[in-house]
Amino acid sequence: MAHFDLVIIGGGPAGLTAGLYAARANMNAILFEAKGLGGEILNTDLIEDWPGEESITGRALSDKMAAHAQKFGLKVEIKAVDKIRTDGDKKIIRMTDGTEHSAYAVIVTVGGEPIKLGVPGEQEFHGRGVSYCAVCDGAFFKGVDLAVIGGGDSAFQEGLFLTRFAKKLYVVHRRGEFKAQAILQDRLLAMDKVETITPAVVKEIGGNGDVNWMDVERGGRVERIPVEGVFIFIGFKPLGRELFEDHIEHDGNGYLVTDQFMRTNIPGVYAAGDARAQLAKQITTAVGDATTAVLHAERYIEDLKHAEKAFPRAEPRVVAEEAERVRTLRFMPGQVVIREGDDADRFFIVLHGQFAVTRRTGAGETELKTIGPGEHFGEIGLLKGIKRVATVRAKTDGELLVMGRKSFRRIVESSSTARAEIEAEADARLREVGV
Repeated sequence: MAHFDLVIIGGGPAGLTAGLYAARANMNAILFEAKGLGGEILNTDLIEDWPGEESITGRALSDKMAAHAQKFGLKVEIKAVDKIRTDGDKKIIRMTDGTEHSAYAVIVTVGGEPIKLGVPGEQEFHGRGVSYCAVCDGAFFKGVDLAVIGGGDSAFQEGLFLTRFAKKLYVVHRRGEFKAQAILQDRLLAMDKVETITPAVVKEIGGNGDVNWMDVERGGRVERIPVEGVFIFIGFKPLGRELFEDHIEHDGNGYLVTDQFMRTNIPGVYAAGDARAQLAKQITTAVGDATTAVLHAERYIEDLKHAEKAFPRAEPRVVAEEAERVRTLRFMPGQVVIREGDDADRFFIVLHGQFAVTRRTGAGETELKTIGPGEHFGEIGLLKGIKRVATVRAKTDGELLVMGRKSFRRIVESSSTARAEIEAEADARLREVGV
């Protein structure tokens, strides 16, 4: 079993962006992709809403993204993930070949798969006239009549591509109005070879060996339309939740529910791009999601490692859950963190810098010791139910991991060994300060 800090699942724009940021941060990360890098943009001919590129093919943009991420050392394996489960503080990623890997955090960027019409003939003629990818299959249908099913951006983008080959192109949509962007509608519907059939639904796809016709119901009547290719773009079914053995929150359509940091309800699991519930499913939003997810995941992993070092005997799963609730505070030289005599409500772990521990004496204030990265303080008041027995202030610029009372108590009480160890440490420190 290989262990990573971060595993990214899915090699589309979101996954490649997460991989780029992870690689640039020198994280121990890997990206798993089942088919090939690029994701759904490989099925898009021209992309005209990517900033800085007036017009670029999906393949070209995908290649650029992949090359950029791999230039900085991103590890990529073309392998499919079967299931993910939580084991203590880690996620166990089982591949379809039976091998397993572990990671502190996972970013899910798997997107989805085409939604099927579910009509007679669709499955039987898949690959023989029924397709879900115009860019992949359009060139096989030169000079024949074709149909596009759907009314959104994907249907119109794919329809525009198919006009290069089709003799006539029917656009079938179940509503009278289309949802595609106005510019796409203007381009496609202005062509003489394009005819709309709305509001209408496909009832059956048929033919003799290959597709020759489709039956469409419109206005209460069923019409048979002669076509040799039916290209279906009615939406995508998200796949993320199917990867998890544990319950992962999702909406009614199966999209993963996240907060503003792309966190799911499972600590250490993030979702980005088309796998998560959001308003717009665009390349730009996928890239933004992934940036947020990997930056937060990097912070979460660092915080988790520090918390585990402070509580080596605690239950790992509890530490992982509470690591999501900690926060980081920065201090300037001379700034007080806690003051002797104050109420105790927080626990601190030093991330960076030096901090002085002092007590009041008859001669004023005496420095007892200096603490630095990896050390912690604040447990005495929380465990003993007493006020602060010392003052701690920054000697240099510093950064502290701050944990609230509830998180501290939950971690300490997760294991009798952990509680005994931290109590023994608190007793020793009380003796140090003469209390």
